[in-house]
Amino acid sequence: MARKTSKMPALTSAEKRLRNTDRKLRDALERLVKGLPTHPKLQRRPYRLTVATLAREARVGRNAIYTNHRSIIEELHRANDRKVVPEKLAAWEDKLAQQRSLIQVLQIEERRLVTENAVLLKRTLKAEAEVERQKRHNARLIAERDRAMKPVPLPRGPNS
Repeated sequence: MARKTSKMPALTSAEKRLRNTDRKLRDALERLVKGLPTHPKLQRRPYRLTVATLAREARVGRNAIYTNHRSIIEELHRANDRKVVPEKLAAWEDKLAQQRSLIQVLQIEERRLVTENAVLLKRTLKAEAEVERQKRHNARLIAERDRAMKPVPLPRGPNS
């Protein structure tokens, strides 16, 4: 069997290192833009898209970026200019929007309940006033009945 030979020359170790670093940087930039960093220090706090942040996420030195990977710096600046909303932030903002709409619904419901309570309170006060009026009226009727039931002395007439 004839052995196939590659038309491309073999990469030197320096070229392999550059490619590997470039791949690491591009992957790290993608994770940072999406808001999904893997570096523990970047997961615990908010971050800005800077060369230092990119170097930390890719776990390479900043000097390597400035020296050999200028195109990544340009991509980093473009991503910063686009102000891409990370997925976690977008999900958080969605939750925040849901919570705000729920708050509005609850505020409307609270106003409705306050109005209903005010109406019920007014009806209660009116009913209590009516009960007091009825008690006074009942007391007058009882007094009138008692007067009517009281024996009345009959006047003695001239015949007796």
